[in-house]
Amino acid sequence: MVEQNDFYPPAIKCAFFDLDETLIAEDSDINWARWRARRSPAGWKDLWGMRRINRLYYSGRLTSREYGRYHLSRASSMSPDRYPRLAEEFVNTKGKFLLYPQMLGILELGARSGVANVLITAQDEVLGGAFARYLGIRDCIASRYIIRQGKYTGMEEPLVYQEGKVYWAREYLKRVNGTFRECAFFSDSLNDLPLLDQCAFPVVVNPGKDLLAIAEKKHWRVLTPGLSE
Repeated sequence: MVEQNDFYPPAIKCAFFDLDETLIAEDSDINWARWRARRSPAGWKDLWGMRRINRLYYSGRLTSREYGRYHLSRASSMSPDRYPRLAEEFVNTKGKFLLYPQMLGILELGARSGVANVLITAQDEVLGGAFARYLGIRDCIASRYIIRQGKYTGMEEPLVYQEGKVYWAREYLKRVNGTFRECAFFSDSLNDLPLLDQCAFPVVVNPGKDLLAIAEKKHWRVLTPGLSE
């Protein structure tokens, strides 16, 4: 059996995990939009909106405000009762096939070794929470909705995006009496550099060339999981 010290430094008590391209291959928003478009005309609106978001993201121009608007537009076509049911169906029929086996092994390693696994994602709390439940991750930090009179009406700020991830990770650690010196963080994204820099054990997963160059310069661990493992 692999023990904690074969992977994590002994001081690590908490492991934060990004979702897209880290625990799962591809993008959860795009996969959700495609899945829903096959079931509802409203899904085509999700898909069209996500293509715009992706253009902004890959050009480095996506702001948390823009991403929050997309989340709210998507959710507002559903009720707070219906959206979670659809999210669970999506994860159980599509999302589970996107999971990287190697990353599942790291989650299992942490659970055996007493490391607290935490999903931290800019994805919204509905889809993010559905993935966390499927993975058996108790704690999920995801972008949260404001609900009034049975409708999605806004997003809590800051979103769990860029510096917002540091904010919400710090709030989580306050609640559990932890520190960043005891944390690992797994991510594929340049947008997560603020949190990667904060954590004692940063791990980049399937990085692009820019993040890979930073990881090599800083001597961070690099993982390249695949779906075929």
